[in-house]
Amino acid sequence: MLTREAIFRQINADNVEPIQEIVAVDYDNALQMPLGFRHRGRYYKVMELIGSFQESPDDPSVLYLVRTQAGVYALYLDLWKEPGKGHLHRGQWVLHFRVEEEGEDRMLVDMKLKRAADFHGHLCPDLAIGYRACQYALRHLELELLWSPGLRVIVESACSAVDAVQRLTGCTVGNGRLVVRDYGKHVYTFVCGEGVGLRLTLRPEALPPDPDFLALEEKIKAGRATMLETARYQALLDERISTLLKLPDEVLFSARRVAVEWPDEPTTSALIPCDRCGEPVAASHLVTIDKRRLCQPCAEQKKVTPPDR
Repeated sequence: MLTREAIFRQINADNVEPIQEIVAVDYDNALQMPLGFRHRGRYYKVMELIGSFQESPDDPSVLYLVRTQAGVYALYLDLWKEPGKGHLHRGQWVLHFRVEEEGEDRMLVDMKLKRAADFHGHLCPDLAIGYRACQYALRHLELELLWSPGLRVIVESACSAVDAVQRLTGCTVGNGRLVVRDYGKHVYTFVCGEGVGLRLTLRPEALPPDPDFLALEEKIKAGRATMLETARYQALLDERISTLLKLPDEVLFSARRVAVEWPDEPTTSALIPCDRCGEPVAASHLVTIDKRRLCQPCAEQKKVTPPDR
């Protein structure tokens, strides 16, 4: 089954089968999506709405990209104003094209990268950077890990790269071997042993700003991108990922050894009700204010709802 990313790759490459036939469509006004359509005596049930797109704000027509049991299709609701009828529209449904199937995703030829992408949900530039950082560190710390297998990692961003770190190193927030500091920076410190770490920083020239890419990204975030613009964005995204995967280590990262003081995070299995909201809190995370033991949101006066009874 084609992933969402692979679908837009196919569309950008014009790997589609044109159909251009009027069809009958079952449409749910509440959900604002087609539920199925009939074509050449066969009913196609919509299993997933991949996206809906307008060519321009002035054109009320909408293109729906849908997944059915028989593949991915584009349904076009062609609307036009009737003269003298104000805002009323007439329209017809057109089965625009079918997206051609393809084999294994060519972007995921490395099994470790594929496992990271499967774990995260998709392949993106941030995940690729985290993957490359882990590959670099595990390669350069190989001998040290033989003597001190307790690898720990500090990541200075809460982006998709965190999932690559968790999948490739086994260091997670849950097991206490991963610390995430959301500074929005692609900086990774791999700690092997006591007091010293390998700090990797993404070089600015590794991922220079691309005005076309950023403009398309803003349109997609605002919900104003057309289907072809979304497909073009996926192509540019693939180019960035491909570049990140191919760049030599020394071009992608600057690396240096640094002194590291691993943060001491006291933990306990004891749960104590907050004196304000009543919800159980790990004892190590309670804040005492005016002799009341409070969870952090209550201590910051952000949580004022009474406890559930």
